[in-house]
Amino acid sequence: MLLLLLLSCRPAASPADTSAADPPPTYGLSAEPYTTLQALWAPLVPGTATVEAIASGALSLWDTEAIAETPDLGVERVEGVEWIEYAELAPDFVEGTERRSIVWLWQAADPQLIDEESPVRLEALDYLYRPGGHVTTQVFEAHVRSARRISDLAGRPFDFAIFAGDLTDGSQQNELDWFLTALNGGAIDPDSGDDDDPVPGPGNDPADPFWSDGLDVPWYATIGNHETHYNGGVGEVTDEVRDASVGGEVFDGPIGFNGYRDGATEWGDLVTEGSTPADARRLVLRTEEVLTVLQQAEGEPAGHGMTAEDAAAGVGWYSVHPVPDRPVRLVVLDTVTHDGPIPILSAGSMTAEQGAWLEAELAAADAAHELVIVMSHHRADDFTSYSEYSADQLTRALAASEGVVLHVTGHGHRNRIDLWRPLATDQGGAGDGYWELMLASTVDFPMHSRMIELVDEGNGYLSIYATNLGHNSEPGSLAHLGRQLQAASLAFPKLGSDEPDIAHTWEVDVPNQDLLLRVPLPASVAEELARHDFPTRIESVETLAALPDP
Repeated sequence: MLLLLLLSCRPAASPADTSAADPPPTYGLSAEPYTTLQALWAPLVPGTATVEAIASGALSLWDTEAIAETPDLGVERVEGVEWIEYAELAPDFVEGTERRSIVWLWQAADPQLIDEESPVRLEALDYLYRPGGHVTTQVFEAHVRSARRISDLAGRPFDFAIFAGDLTDGSQQNELDWFLTALNGGAIDPDSGDDDDPVPGPGNDPADPFWSDGLDVPWYATIGNHETHYNGGVGEVTDEVRDASVGGEVFDGPIGFNGYRDGATEWGDLVTEGSTPADARRLVLRTEEVLTVLQQAEGEPAGHGMTAEDAAAGVGWYSVHPVPDRPVRLVVLDTVTHDGPIPILSAGSMTAEQGAWLEAELAAADAAHELVIVMSHHRADDFTSYSEYSADQLTRALAASEGVVLHVTGHGHRNRIDLWRPLATDQGGAGDGYWELMLASTVDFPMHSRMIELVDEGNGYLSIYATNLGHNSEPGSLAHLGRQLQAASLAFPKLGSDEPDIAHTWEVDVPNQDLLLRVPLPASVAEELARHDFPTRIESVETLAALPDP
């Protein structure tokens, strides 16, 4: 049986909820908020007997209940980690005495919300199968609410939030609806097909409806390969795929390994053939449709950075000033490879047209002496060699802009930091480089999102605080079950890979989690920032670092 959930029911229905007298429950979080500065959930390293059981097939990746009940698979809570300072771009950095918070934001990447009951799933393929795939909505909503608690507790709410692509796993209409409801608030019913309730009663199994309070800050998103291609890159979104997605038969996809998870069972048992209740809400969307849904979504700002015309035309790149009347520009790229053979559909690329647009945006930002944050789904290293606008062109364009200090990405499902200095000279100065930060996903372990704060030191330097956030769900909750199962999945070899080394994987990730980056500010940018009022409270120091240990 699933562990008993920690629930707190809302006392009354929201004004937006007029369909029921009693709204669904809200899942509980820890008593106090915490970040990875205070505590980490680390993966357990399995013992010899468990490793042998996995190697022999006695314990399968699809044995969800057995995985959950294996004592040396899962997670344990350990001490947090301090910010690690990187000053390669500012070796003579000195902290200022008149510090100001320029930007305070929350970022998430790769939620990949999964309708595990969809007939077009490929759940029989170990590379795509996630033991915790049936609770992705609960996990992402827990991240939203964990971030909301910090935003409400801080001296000011987040200025805005950004989402670095792969919002859904199968580009289905219902998956995108779940993402938007978690973000904007309302009742989420993560079930599809029949109205399943494998564990009778409300709020105690993955199919039960639950409530999200939403984030309540402006937000912007980009798309990833999972919004544009069948299962992220195993094929194009054809009429056949779309028809099958709303049908009632298990779809025999282009690579086999077809199958879905039975929502009528407590652990989501695998089904590889036969029929399933059809659901029109499972329609797999095309790029233009996804962009239009995002552009028309509720929440602030209207359009979320896109025009209706661009969305309808499939143009997923845009530029905004996310903090009104302040010299800060957010440049959002579409790095999806929209056409090509299956091996490169999941890789990054840009068209020459988008590259020319990007260079014009950066020139405009430099002329206005603005700070620039760039967001895309893919890193430069994820670009295919077939890209019209190459990774080299991208990194050179970003490095040549005096205002670009940070490029935030997703796609890799791990925390990583890279310093790009393609134009660096012995003299330094303009074009010396910028930081690229890849964020782990919320769907796979370690299930992190991130707070980012840009601080003007007032002396020609900028400090960038990057602080990771693990969802604050307690043991016994569905979201924590997802964390436990996805950590356990690290113990299983996939696609004929070598024996997994969980300890090494974790050791590599931890130093890339909480970061403090030092960057020189060009004089023209520093002067422009000095013309504006900004808060003097540094939220990373006065809010995040001051949170109590859980």
